[in-house]
Amino acid sequence: MPQWRTGLTKSLHASRSMPESRYFQLATADKDGVPYCRTVVYRGLSDDNKLIVISDTRTEKYNQLSQQAKAQGCWYFSKTREQYRFSVNATIVTENEDRALIEAHWAKLSDAGKKQFLWGDPGTPRNNGLPLQIAGDYSVAPEHFCVILLDIFNVDYLNLRGNPQYRELHRRDEMGNWVSQSIVP
Repeated sequence: MPQWRTGLTKSLHASRSMPESRYFQLATADKDGVPYCRTVVYRGLSDDNKLIVISDTRTEKYNQLSQQAKAQGCWYFSKTREQYRFSVNATIVTENEDRALIEAHWAKLSDAGKKQFLWGDPGTPRNNGLPLQIAGDYSVAPEHFCVILLDIFNVDYLNLRGNPQYRELHRRDEMGNWVSQSIVP
């Protein structure tokens, strides 16, 4: 297990009572290189060290990652005062690629979470501020539901406790092995 994963697991455990610890920022770029940053919900870490998030194929995030798979995640844990910056390559998985993965992640969502995927096209105007209406059956994943696997190739870890602070860089080499180096913060 990479050293950064052990640390992240400890950070998540230490912050488990804080709901905000389940969220991190994901930065993407559009076709013109304009950056976009948004908060995403952490859905797990795969056995091969990929961060898992879910999304909707009708969103800007999907379009941006479809055009440029490189992105960066930034996760700050206020309780432990630790920051992880992940450089990643994103893979978008739809029902056409892996129906079992889609169904597994759909099943983990609450009914309220599932209904959000049936409110209409993200980013379109609301109907006069009326309550959003569900269009479709949320017992099965809609075709626009997707899973995004963030394949990490660099981790920049910073611990802000103490003086001096502590920083490490972790990178995956050409052979797939993780190399770690303590650096000046």
